[in-house]
Amino acid sequence: MFPLGRSVYLLAIVFIIFLTPVSAQQTQMGYFEVKSNPQGADVIVNGAFAGETPVIVPVSAMTTNATMIRVMIQGFQIWEQTYNQTVQSGGMIPVMAVLVPVATTGTLEVSSSPSGAMVTVDNGNGQMAPWTYHNLPTGTHLISLVMMGYEPFVRTVEIHPGETAKVAANLTIRTGSGTFEISSDPGGAMAYVDGVYAGTTNLVVGNIPPGRHEVKVSRAGYDDYLEWVSVQNQVITPVYASLHPASGASGGFIVVTTEPPGATVFLDDQYQGLTETGRPLEISNVSPGSHRIYITSRNYEDFEAMVMATAGVITPVTVQMDPSPMPQACGLVMVSSDPAGADIIVDGQLKGTTPATVEAVCSAKHTYSIKLDGYQEYNSSFEVIPGQVLQINTALTSDTKAAGTTSNGVPWPSPILIVLTLAIIGFYYVRKI
Repeated sequence: MFPLGRSVYLLAIVFIIFLTPVSAQQTQMGYFEVKSNPQGADVIVNGAFAGETPVIVPVSAMTTNATMIRVMIQGFQIWEQTYNQTVQSGGMIPVMAVLVPVATTGTLEVSSSPSGAMVTVDNGNGQMAPWTYHNLPTGTHLISLVMMGYEPFVRTVEIHPGETAKVAANLTIRTGSGTFEISSDPGGAMAYVDGVYAGTTNLVVGNIPPGRHEVKVSRAGYDDYLEWVSVQNQVITPVYASLHPASGASGGFIVVTTEPPGATVFLDDQYQGLTETGRPLEISNVSPGSHRIYITSRNYEDFEAMVMATAGVITPVTVQMDPSPMPQACGLVMVSSDPAGADIIVDGQLKGTTPATVEAVCSAKHTYSIKLDGYQEYNSSFEVIPGQVLQINTALTSDTKAAGTTSNGVPWPSPILIVLTLAIIGFYYVRKI
């Protein structure tokens, strides 16, 4: 029989031998280095708060459980990524979260039946229906549509972040109406009734409610003709405008031509009308001096310039519209990878290295791959909704075998276990001697 002290000593040694592998396995840790743009975002790892970016988060090493990381900050969309790769003991996996701002604007599509009604939002600048308003602030807006001979159409519409609201106005013909027959000398002048563009002379304007109405006829190089005319029910009222050459005391004229036609023209933020095929837009009675002209057209880049107006002088403005780098049918794709610096290949073409934003990706199904030396190539596909900002986050898998494992992936024995085993063998060897 061993003495009691020696028995306790041997039991303690055996206890250490059996517990050492378990303890060593429990203390093995790996790390996620989480960064974000912008910084200061909350980091949630597997449902538990782990700090604010930039932060290093410890996790149990050599586990096959997936790690879910969420990064969030007020005013931005929640970034979320699940990592399935094994974290090595002492190793660190970088995580870069590129946060996308939460949309604070929306889109409004307005159409009218019949088409061509003048549309205003919150009593602002007018556009010709159908028209799409982009980047409208979220909230309630007042929509008005006006068309000669039809009852006004007024509605309120709610704009939600990142969404598209649609307004289809079925205009009602006014009952009890008369007609204007407008002519001018010289002809080809622009006619307005109550400030609404009616066409070019000579023309007939019907469905006008009984009462007094303002008729204006203008042409570049001539003084405006302005008259208040009464309309009776079911009566054709002629209006003849004899235009006189502009005097030195009158304003100037700006004549706008665009290619392609159909562009919307603003002067000093006031809506002036649309350019037409084969006919420029004439802006008359412009006060002498410098004026800001702004021209916009769907799927073309906006044009803005300062124009000098001179009394009694016609100032031509000819604009070749440049195609938009991101037409309305396209979107943006934000691509990031872990680790960063990987090549981004979309539809067989190199688009840059992660993290990067790929612009003008149009509506269709696209293939993409993420390539980085030392990591397995990642291949997948995506489809972009018009105007969408799509975020793609990819965690790359290493090609190399993890250091510190045997060829079959089994961890080597703990160094502490090896030392203790040799100590015990030595102890018994000494005792026998």
